[in-house]
Amino acid sequence: MKIELKCENCNKMFITNFKHRDKKFCNRTCYFEYARKNNLLGNKKDPSVREQRICLQCGGEFTERKKHERTLCSDECRLKWNLIQENKDKRIKNSKKVIIEKYGVKSLFELDEFQKKCRKNFKEKYGVSHPMYFPPFVEKLKTTFRENHLLYLIPKLKSYNLDLLDDYINNKDGNTSRPYNFKCLKCDNVFSSTLLGSGKIPICRKCYPIIKNSKLEEIFRDFINELGIKHLDNNRTLLNGKEIDLFLIDYNLGIELNGNYHHSEIYGEKDKTYHFEKLMIATNVKIKLLQIFEDELLLKKEIVFSRIKNILGITENKIFARECVIKEISKTDSKIFLEKNHLQGDSVDKVRLGLYLNDELITVITFGKKRNSLGNTSITDEYELLRFAGKINTNIVGGFSRLLKYFIKGHNPSKIITYADSRWSGIIPEDTIYHKNGFKFIHQTPPNYWYVNTKDFLHRFHRFTFRKDVLIKEGFSPDKTEWEIMQEKGFDRIWDCGSMKFEMML
Repeated sequence: MKIELKCENCNKMFITNFKHRDKKFCNRTCYFEYARKNNLLGNKKDPSVREQRICLQCGGEFTERKKHERTLCSDECRLKWNLIQENKDKRIKNSKKVIIEKYGVKSLFELDEFQKKCRKNFKEKYGVSHPMYFPPFVEKLKTTFRENHLLYLIPKLKSYNLDLLDDYINNKDGNTSRPYNFKCLKCDNVFSSTLLGSGKIPICRKCYPIIKNSKLEEIFRDFINELGIKHLDNNRTLLNGKEIDLFLIDYNLGIELNGNYHHSEIYGEKDKTYHFEKLMIATNVKIKLLQIFEDELLLKKEIVFSRIKNILGITENKIFARECVIKEISKTDSKIFLEKNHLQGDSVDKVRLGLYLNDELITVITFGKKRNSLGNTSITDEYELLRFAGKINTNIVGGFSRLLKYFIKGHNPSKIITYADSRWSGIIPEDTIYHKNGFKFIHQTPPNYWYVNTKDFLHRFHRFTFRKDVLIKEGFSPDKTEWEIMQEKGFDRIWDCGSMKFEMML
């Protein structure tokens, strides 16, 4: 239990455990200042060995021994200082530098001796060779991650026009389905949702209802009409009886607007091959077909519209990459940019490059070490190109080519692989930016699926989150398939069109 006390030296309130209820000072600095003021130390301490310093965080004065290197006045300032990204990066960089100088490796875990010692100590203490084989550790890790993630989400509710009406309760019992009441600040609608406990921001269904395909078509039709583009609606002749929601006549481009509810496997009766077969039919009659999911259009409308303009070649702003400067960028800058300008958002990457025009970040490309079938990162010099995005409503001519060459020159990879989403890129390799920049087409991957909660069709969840081994640890029967368990949990799934895999050997 925590209690609040008042420091006898600085008169500030501080939090401590109940068992320390007799505590009189918020930190050691206050204790020594109080002791010196009241002559409680006698002549044991020589005042000449101490000096006055200015705290780097709050700017306040504090006293410290000259031989000590401390530059922050309190634990509170230290915690705030450590949360600053620049200081985090500097601390990590210094740690890596010391390890490299002392041991010749970037991480201690690269040393066999260190790994053996860790396994030996863990074996002696817990009876297993690795922490991930110790159930209490795994459960604590999951709980800690979930709690930290939720505490990160709660302050962001205001930016989504939501107010949490209930007090947040730590889910220490592992219950991720606890309902909370929310108020929409746009329409004053009060509703209940369990999504917060699942690590997702809930959505006001009064402002964002589950809408039919016709509503999606109306939104997109308004966008096309503003551009003055001729189109056919709900045409069934071009694809031999299959319907195209909108066909842009002058561009020979078909647009399919797939409502998540109506295009799911159970509720919408759209099986694994449905979307891919429609793409094949369109390709055979030389029509480029884009298939856009409901959540993309509703939640990332500006990105979708910007991408359509790029495909049509009518983007308002044009910038030449040769006018820009290339820099390696921080994870924070990359994440912010990708969330605003890429449909898939952030990536788990190792290398992040950006194009800058007059100190403004306008293009980002990210790479990660090639993953094996288990999802682990390889230690080779093979990379995967994960994300490429330009600023919305801007055409950066030559941006991809210039960033790719810079990466190859700076990191000397032996191979680069990447994937193109066929819903957007189609199934003709020659039409892609990868083929035009020297990548070799390897094969077409089969359709992939995304899970949707039947109580909230607006969000799609990647299937990796719901692997069978994870579901079994949650208590579900190992005799059932992943799909059977997910149906039991109240989920449906949506299939896409697969991807084209490309490779560049260097």
